[in-house]
Amino acid sequence: MEEPEMQLKGKKGDPAPEWTLDTPRCSGWTRGLSSQESYALSLCVSAALPLLCHPPPRPPTFDLLGPVTDKFTESVYVLANEPSVALYRLQEHVRRSLPELAQHKADMQRWEEQSQGAIYTVEYACSAVKNLVDSSVYFRSVEGLLKQAISIRDHMNAAAQSHSPDEPPLPSSA
Repeated sequence: MEEPEMQLKGKKGDPAPEWTLDTPRCSGWTRGLSSQESYALSLCVSAALPLLCHPPPRPPTFDLLGPVTDKFTESVYVLANEPSVALYRLQEHVRRSLPELAQHKADMQRWEEQSQGAIYTVEYACSAVKNLVDSSVYFRSVEGLLKQAISIRDHMNAAAQSHSPDEPPLPSSA
């Protein structure tokens, strides 16, 4: 197949050159197309070819955008990971967590006070029982002294009855 030849109407450097497919060698491109389709194809080619062949010059600001955007991205990354930002995030975390931690601390202190009270009560009861066990020696001593006092009283009563038969005997508790 033959390569089509396109003709440029206008001069090079014109802002909008016109391209056409009207040469005899290009008629194969439009074969089988209606006149509207052929016209649409001609418009597309005439719009696209100038941009492909002679792209518009880039303004100098576009050449500066690459390094600027790279520096901006790097700056944002550095700022996002700066220690003061980390401290700010830590402060936010503490601000969110502190009320709950303070409540846990108050609960633990209250439980500790209750536990200390219960421990004191148990220790006091244990010391009272130990003192009672230790005082059993004294109770036995008192019991022996009471028995001795009762026997002395009984002897005194018996001796008093033998000396005075008129007196009624003293009541004995034994």
